[in-house]
This record gives sequence, C-alpha cells and structure tokens, in this order.
Amino acid sequence: MKDHPGITIVDESQPTSGSNDLFKTKVQADLAAGNPADLVLYYTGEAYTKTFEDSGLFVDFGDILKADPEWAGNFKESPLENVQYQGKQYALPFIGYYEGMFYNKALFEQYGLEEPTTWENIMKANEVFSQNDIVTLSMSLGMPYITTENFIMGASGKENHRNYFDDSWGIAIDCIAELYQKGGLPKDTFTISEDDVRLLFSEGKAAMMINGSWCTESLQGNPDMRIISMPTLPGGTGGENCAIAGFSSGWHMTKAANERSGETLKFLKYMTSPETMARFIAYGGSPAIVCDAPENSSELLKSAVTMLEKAQYQDAALDSLVNHEAYETLNNGIQYVCEGQMTSAEVLKQAKQLNESGQ
Repeated sequence: MKDHPGITIVDESQPTSGSNDLFKTKVQADLAAGNPADLVLYYTGEAYTKTFEDSGLFVDFGDILKADPEWAGNFKESPLENVQYQGKQYALPFIGYYEGMFYNKALFEQYGLEEPTTWENIMKANEVFSQNDIVTLSMSLGMPYITTENFIMGASGKENHRNYFDDSWGIAIDCIAELYQKGGLPKDTFTISEDDVRLLFSEGKAAMMINGSWCTESLQGNPDMRIISMPTLPGGTGGENCAIAGFSSGWHMTKAANERSGETLKFLKYMTSPETMARFIAYGGSPAIVCDAPENSSELLKSAVTMLEKAQYQDAALDSLVNHEAYETLNNGIQYVCEGQMTSAEVLKQAKQLNESGQ
C-alpha cells in the first residue's frame, strides 16, 4: 500500500480449523451471493476448484502466465500442475507442506559415519548405532503412515508413485522390515506415540526421523538438524529427484478484478515473487516459487529448500490419493511383514484389491 498510493488492501480472512472453518463458510456464502473478494487464497482440491470454475467468476491464469513468462518462470512445474482442474489453471500454488527424512548430523559425525544419503550408508550406520543404544530411525509401526509413504517414494520414484500398490512398493515394506529386524527402530515401536517419536529424535536419542514441515520450526534451534528426500532404496527408482510435497491451497482471482484494473494482478505478482516467498518460508512450508533460503535461516531450513530444489518430481502424500481402507491395510500389514507373518507381496495384493474395488 505504501508503494501504491490510492490502493487499499482489505484482509477478510477468517480462522480455518476443522469443523469450525469460518473461512470456508464465508467463501461459500460470497460465491453464492456472486460477490467474492478480488483475490482468494483457498483450497485447491478438485471439488473446491470445480465450485470456483462453475461459478464463472474466476479467471483461468493460463493466458496471464503466458503474457508474463518471467513471472511464470518463478513457479515450479509440479506445484502448478498439481492445482490444475481439467487442464485449466484456476488457481496458483503458494505455500504447501513437505515431508522427508530428518537426521542429526552431529550423531553421524560423532561415530565417523557418512550421512544417510544412501541406503547402504543407513544400514552401515545402523550397525554402529544399535551397538551404542541409539535408535537409527525413530518411528511408530502402530502409526507408520508418513514413514511408509516416504519409503515408497524412495522405491517407486516418479515412474510408479501413482501406479498404486505396484510391486515396487514392496521394496519399501521390505526395507522397513529389514531395519526393524536389525534393531534399527525403537524397542516400543509398535506402541510408541507420535509425540514420543518426535521427542526421541529431538533429544538426540535417535539419529533419524521421517516427518513433515510442521516439525521444522521446533527443530530449527539445533544447528545439526538436516532434512533430505528418502534415498533410493535397493532396486528402486526414487531418491533426491523426488519428494513428498503438496499444495492444498492456492490463489484465485476474479474476472471482475482483472477487468477493472491491473492492480489485483500486481499484488498477486508481489505475493508470489521469490523475495516475498522467502519471507514466508522462514516459518516453514514448501514454496511453490523458486527462491533462496531466507537470510539468517537455520541449517535445517536451508536443507529443506535444497531438498525441494533437487526434487524435480513432487507429489502429494498417498493418504490423499488412494482408497482409505486400502491405505490402512497397507500400513497395518507392515507389522506382519516385520514379524515374518506375511510377505510384502501378500500385503500389497490385499491393499490393491481393496483400492480397485473402492471399498
């Protein structure tokens, strides 16, 4: 506003929290009345975007992006594609979440170990850590979801991540089982809570933890914390070129605002500039815009930015992509594979059948 005299920005945001999502209620009421705000940062799931498209009130950014290739070039390709609806760009991605493998660099250095950038390094480290009462990977086999999907990405890569319950996914299950059988998981891994999983890692009693961007802020005070994509698993096609990251919200602009003047678009370009994005991700989250790590940011945040820059393929968490019961069957089955009561192929067969039947 200071740089643009005569322009007033009115913030009409509301709290968004579970069933008491006041913002969703407001936006739906505005749409029904045919009077939405000029610019709306809102959910981008298919059902939500269809509502915006059906209203006929919002622009398709396709031609707008083509008209300014320099600005358009700031957006990462995968996030842009992930928020499209039927091939049209009714939303522009902004800040999302990411997941990856957090690790304590100091523990690896203390024992003269290479950092966990390969599965071979992880298993060599496990031999040392298990002899020194350090948990290699803090995780709960009772709630393995985030760990499961990251191991699957390390196994399936871009080729088979969306080939649901592909045979390559069995590599991920077998690698988790190998770590369990070789003493790399917490002794109470079947019952440990998610809070205790994080505590074990943050207190330096575990060398690694697979989790998401929501943990970053609480870990930034430790200069030894890092995050990377799940390394390529034996026989897999994933690795640092892949990452779990999603964008469940994005910017929507009304046709009326765009036709009235270029000021709303100017503000949107400011919000989606690399400089502005850097200020936002200082607090966490996955940037849809190519940008440098914020000045004076932690080593952990810098590593997160590097991880996402290396990941040419980014996709959402699996729980938002597959049938719920099938995903539960997959995760619950890992315990049986760890205990030698089932094979990964048997677990995948059950889960795949449920997914295809839609039950």
